[in-house]
Amino acid sequence: MQDNNQTDKGTTLSSKNLSEGPFLYELKESLITETERAYFTAIKKVLPAGYFLQPQVNLASIIYRTDNFKFQNELYRNIDACVFDMAYKPTVLIEINDDTHKAPDRKERDQKVKAICEEAGIPLITLWTSYGINPEYISKRISSGIDESKNPVRIAHSKNKKTDSKKVIKGKKEGCYIATAVYGSYDCSQVMILRRYRDNVLSTHFFGRAFIRAYYFVSPWLVAHFADKKWFNSFFRKRLDKMILNLQAHGISYQ
Repeated sequence: MQDNNQTDKGTTLSSKNLSEGPFLYELKESLITETERAYFTAIKKVLPAGYFLQPQVNLASIIYRTDNFKFQNELYRNIDACVFDMAYKPTVLIEINDDTHKAPDRKERDQKVKAICEEAGIPLITLWTSYGINPEYISKRISSGIDESKNPVRIAHSKNKKTDSKKVIKGKKEGCYIATAVYGSYDCSQVMILRRYRDNVLSTHFFGRAFIRAYYFVSPWLVAHFADKKWFNSFFRKRLDKMILNLQAHGISYQ
């Protein structure tokens, strides 16, 4: 009996230790913020019959690229809400923006999202928190968006753009050349993380700035000559993936 009690006690202590923090992952209190909740309540009150609101919709869940290009990172972005009909057809996208969206990097992201939505043929409504909640205004915007979705005007923003890695980086004087070539887009989350590391960490000290200068001296030549080689992408992809995971673990994100 004594041995059994000791075993039970040891097991209990072991289980308790397994449940102690600190933890890397925590559950959010809510899918949406209090501000979003207030807006969503107002939106749901003015939605016409036959439609429902779904918060936090990823573009990749409702839009796809027709060229089957393997890098589709630009679609891995969340939209604040989407209006669906009862057949789950996405009808209108809604963004609720505060003043943080006036920052240059957020403007860049928002313009990219706007272009994607225009090309896919789904209306995107932006509601600015600085104007407050106006049910009449929101109702008009939602009704207008639903009407537009029935006969959308599509704009082929990517018509003259190439997915070739050499073309992707053209004109980006301070772009992450190798990363852009590897991941296929200057605006994808991986490249944005590396850019933030460059701007917020490397550029703050002497050796970091020296590395940046050396990188911009060598990388354009490397990309121009080897970006279309399989070994080039494989070699740098493994190393960049590992580096990005490490940066994320240290709090550097693309947002």
